[in-house]
Amino acid sequence: MIRNSVFVVILVFVVRPASAQQVPTASDDPVAEAAVRLGAFAFEPRLVLTNLGVDTNVFYSAANPESDFTFALKPGTDMFLRTGRGLVTVSGNLEFVYFSEFESERSVNSDVLGRYEFRFNRLRPYASASWLDTRQRPGYEIDARARHYEADYHAGTDLRVGSKGTVRVDFRHLHYTFAGDQVFNGEALNEELNRTHRALELSWHQRLTALTTWVTRASRETERFEFEDNRNSDSVRLSSGFILGRFALIRGSAFVGFRTLRPAEGGIFPEFTGLTADVDVSYTAPSQTRLGAVVDRDIHYSYEDTTPYYVYTGWTGTLTQRVTGRWDFQLSGGRDRLSYQSVIRALEARTDFVGRFGGGIGYTFGEQTRISFDVNSYQRRSVDPGRQYSSTRAGISVTYGY
Repeated sequence: MIRNSVFVVILVFVVRPASAQQVPTASDDPVAEAAVRLGAFAFEPRLVLTNLGVDTNVFYSAANPESDFTFALKPGTDMFLRTGRGLVTVSGNLEFVYFSEFESERSVNSDVLGRYEFRFNRLRPYASASWLDTRQRPGYEIDARARHYEADYHAGTDLRVGSKGTVRVDFRHLHYTFAGDQVFNGEALNEELNRTHRALELSWHQRLTALTTWVTRASRETERFEFEDNRNSDSVRLSSGFILGRFALIRGSAFVGFRTLRPAEGGIFPEFTGLTADVDVSYTAPSQTRLGAVVDRDIHYSYEDTTPYYVYTGWTGTLTQRVTGRWDFQLSGGRDRLSYQSVIRALEARTDFVGRFGGGIGYTFGEQTRISFDVNSYQRRSVDPGRQYSSTRAGISVTYGY
């Protein structure tokens, strides 16, 4: 832990976080697009302060919630370097989480990514590796801040076909690990959830306009658990959607797909066949109103023995309105549905719901800095009374970045 943190401290001024859900890719010329450029080298620093205020339910307790003063400080940077026909990208964050009274909830979290890409005429092979070390809550059902790690490796290539088409082949190896002393509701999280994920994905990218790309993806995935063979699974995914450029009227990405999940090598659990979704888009109207929407549907593994996974369906909507000059206000809301799948036919499946609503007012300094005061409320409802909670967080957030 100490060695990893020192490594990240050294890199934190040249880094940016990697998404665990997507193949990391570089733009056509990130050096030219970066805020600070020094010949073939470029970087983009940033600093984020969040939740400088009060959390009314630090432990998500169903009864006797406890509050505390808290904040999180996260510096980070992106670095890019051209090397002849190659491009080096190094990315990462270092996060300091502070609680005034509950020292056990304080933590230092980090993530680092490194990527190298060869840029030939039509062929672009690449390789990347990223590491995550965090005590943030893992997923949607585990309320404890449990130390866990992710090591994520990609290797593949892009092959340009014609003037507007690209074929991508990507291999992924991802290892999830929980620290051995992390326990939640009497369950050792490393024994339940330590696993290795492998995936081979083939995709077609068709550029329709300068700002719109249509993508179709097919992948085969395996999950092998370190201690719980009865959770082992094989999956096949098919999905299609659009990637919309940041200067488009509607920007972001939107994918809808289909997934099958089957037991493998000792796996014992209900099979799944159904729709998946991965949508994150925003629209800015001429009236200086910005609308954002996030929709997610997929399978997540549970720590509970009798319900090895749940189908997660969630949405979030955000409205940001420029009031006058540099002032704006924001409203957001959303709901998550966790549909647990039981291995015992006689046991009725459980469904939990998490709702959230919030708002705030912000002020922008120049082009890179924004300060806001936000209030956000969270509630979970479950047939298990011990799983219910209500929590409110109110505080100041500051974002600096190019």
